[in-house]
Amino acid sequence: MTATDVSGLVTSAIINVAIIIGCFALFSVFRKQPGNEYLYFAHEISHEKKKAALSGRFTLHRIIPSASWVKKAWSFSEEEILESSGLDAVVLSRIFLFCIRFFGICTIAGIFILMPVNYIQGDVDISTIGNDALDQFSIANITNGSNRLWVHFSVLYCVSFLAYGLLYMEYNYISRMRIHFLQTRRPQLDQYTVLVRAIPKSKEKSVSEQVEEFFSAYHPHTYLLQHTVLADTKIQQMLSKAQFLAREIEALKSVPPIHRHPQRTRFWGLYGRKEDPLELYSKEIEELMKIMKETQMQMAQGSKELPVAFVSFKSRWGAAAAAQTQQASNPLQWVTDWAPEPRDVNWSNLLIPYRQVWIRRLVIGVVFVCIILLFFIPAALVYTLAKLDNLMTWFPFIQTVLSIPVVSSFLSGYLPSLLLTILYYFVPPLMMSFTKVEGYASYSTEERATAGKVFLFLVGNSFFLVTYGSLLSLINQAIDSPRQIPNLLAASLPGQSNFFMNFIMTKGWTGLATETLQPFTIISDCFLRHLLGKKLYGPQVQSLSYFRVLPNILLFVFIGFTYTILAPLLLPFLMVYLVMGYIVFRNQVMNMYEPSYETGGQYWPHVHNRVVGSLFLMQLIGVGIFGVKDKAAASSASIPLLVITLIFNYYCNMRFRPIFKYLPVQITMPKDLEDEKMGYNSRVYELLQTAYSCPCKHTLDMSMLNDGNYKPLLSDVGSTSQEA
Repeated sequence: MTATDVSGLVTSAIINVAIIIGCFALFSVFRKQPGNEYLYFAHEISHEKKKAALSGRFTLHRIIPSASWVKKAWSFSEEEILESSGLDAVVLSRIFLFCIRFFGICTIAGIFILMPVNYIQGDVDISTIGNDALDQFSIANITNGSNRLWVHFSVLYCVSFLAYGLLYMEYNYISRMRIHFLQTRRPQLDQYTVLVRAIPKSKEKSVSEQVEEFFSAYHPHTYLLQHTVLADTKIQQMLSKAQFLAREIEALKSVPPIHRHPQRTRFWGLYGRKEDPLELYSKEIEELMKIMKETQMQMAQGSKELPVAFVSFKSRWGAAAAAQTQQASNPLQWVTDWAPEPRDVNWSNLLIPYRQVWIRRLVIGVVFVCIILLFFIPAALVYTLAKLDNLMTWFPFIQTVLSIPVVSSFLSGYLPSLLLTILYYFVPPLMMSFTKVEGYASYSTEERATAGKVFLFLVGNSFFLVTYGSLLSLINQAIDSPRQIPNLLAASLPGQSNFFMNFIMTKGWTGLATETLQPFTIISDCFLRHLLGKKLYGPQVQSLSYFRVLPNILLFVFIGFTYTILAPLLLPFLMVYLVMGYIVFRNQVMNMYEPSYETGGQYWPHVHNRVVGSLFLMQLIGVGIFGVKDKAAASSASIPLLVITLIFNYYCNMRFRPIFKYLPVQITMPKDLEDEKMGYNSRVYELLQTAYSCPCKHTLDMSMLNDGNYKPLLSDVGSTSQEA
C-alpha cells in the first residue's frame, strides 16, 4: 500500500464519515416530524402501539438531531423483538451478535498480537508508516521463512476453534429458540396443511375428486379438507391495489376533513377536478371490487383446476405424517411438502407444472454462472478505470487534474468502491427476477434462494475481481494446477486490503446510514405530495428484504475471515460496520419493517453454511500463505484444520438442520392434545375452510382487505384462537 493508497483511504474515510453523520442527523430530525411517522414508525402504527400525529406545534426539539434512537434500539430485548417481529428478526440480530463476538476477539488478537509481529521486522523507522506503506502491518511484511510465522499459525488455530465454539453455541441456541417457538406458538394454519403437487391426470375424475379420494383412503383418520388451486392470475394482480386502498381508507376515517388534501382525479392527479381523498378512494375501491367480482364469476364458470392442492388435516401430527413421508410408489407423483403460511403463498408460481421446476432451476443455474462471468466485464472496467496509472495511460490529457492531491486521493480511495457499490445495487433485484422463474411456492423460499445467489455473485465477482484481477485467469490456472489455488489466493490477497477497507466503509457504513434515512422513499413521498398533490395517510408498510440484507452481511463476514490472519488492520473497519448494523436493524425491525411472513428461523442454517465456507477459505489461504512464505511445516500443519472444518459442518447439519426442516412428533402430539383441551380445534378448522382457497374464490369485502397481509405477526390465528 503506497502513500497514495494511504491518502486515498483517509479521503474515503472522511467522505464516508461525513455522509454517515449527515444521514443519521437527517434521520434523527425527519423521524420527529409528524408527516414522517407513517414511514419511520410504520410497524408500530400498524400494531396500534403508536398513534400518528396529524399535526403538531413547532418545537426546537424537532429540528435538533439526537441519538436517543440509538440507545432505544440497543436496549430492545430478544423477547420484545420476538413478540413484535418474529423469530426471523431475532435471527438477524443474532447474526450481528455472533459476528461482533467473533470479530471482536479477532480484532483484539490482530491489533495486539499480529500487527506488532508484522511491523517489527528488521530496522524500520516508525516515521515511514504514513509515507511508505500500511502493508508493514500485514503478513506481507514478514520475510520468507521467518519464525514469526508461527505466531500467525497459532492465531489461525485459535481463531478456527473460536469459530467452531461460537458457531456451535449459536446453532444450538437458535435451535432451542425454534423448538420453544414451535412449542409455545399459538395454533398456525401452516402446521395443519400440506402442499401437494404433481397430482396425476385422470380423464374420469377432476383434480378435487382425486385429492379427496386419495387422502381419504390413505389418511382416513386425520384428513380434513382440501383446496385445489385454480389457474388464477387476474384476481391476484388486483388484490394488492385493493389492499392499499383499503388501508388508506381506514386511515382517512380518523383524519378530520380539514386535514385531508384534496386530490385531482385524472392521470396520476395531474389534472381534473379536486376531490376529497376519502370519497375518491372509496369510489376507486368500489369500482375495483366490482371488476374483481365480475372476474370471479367468469372464472367460476370456466375455471381450470391445476394438479396442485392444499390439503389440511385435523392435527399437526396428521399433517407431519403427510408432509414428511413419500405418498406414492412413484416419487414424482403426489409430492408433498409443508405448506407456507397463507400470507407467504406465491400463487402465481403454483401455475408452473411440477415437472418443469427442475428444468427451470437447471437453466437458471447455467444463466446465473453466465451472468457472473458477463458482469465481470463492467465490474472490471469500473475497477480498472479507477486506477490512477490506467487513467493517466488512457487519458493523458487529465494528468494535470490528477496531480492535485485531493483529486488523486478521491480517485484512488473512494471512487472505485463507490462505483462498484452502485453497480452491485442492481444485483439483488436481478437475482430475484431469476429466482421467480424457478417456481418456488413461497416468497420466503424465494428470498432464501435469492440471498444465496446474491452472495455467490458478490463473492465470485467482486472478491476475485479485486484480489486476483481476473476470475477467468484464476479459473484457468486452477484447472491447470488445482493444488496451486491456495498459493494463488495467498499471493494476491494481502496487497488488496486497502480496497476492501474502502469497500466496507462505502458499501457497509454508508449503506447502513442510508438504510435508516430511506432516501428513496422520502424522495418518492415528496414527489407524490408536492408534484402530484397526493398524500399517503396509512402506514407505508414495508417488509425487510432479506435477499438484500443477508448477502451484504455475509460478504463482509467473508472478507473479515479472509483478512483476519493476512491484514488484521481491516478488522476495526469491519467491527464498526457490525456494531452499526446491530443497532440500525434492531431499530428498523421494531419501528419500520412489518414482517410479511415467518419462517421460524430458517435463515440461520443458510447463514451457518456460508460462515463455515468463509472459515474454510481462511484456512485454505492460511495453507497457501505459509507455503508462499517458505514455511512448509506450518503449511502442512494447517491442513488438518480443513478436515476438522468439514467434519464440524457435517456434524452441525446432522445435529441441528433437521430441526429447521421437519416438525418433530415430540412437539406435534403434545400441542395437539393441548389445543384439544383448550378448545382451539373448532376455530382452527373454521379458518382452514377458506385460508388456503384460491384468491378467486374469496368473498371480497372490506374486512378481508384490511386483514390481508398486514396483520401483526402471529396474530392471524393466535388472536382468533383465544376467542374460540
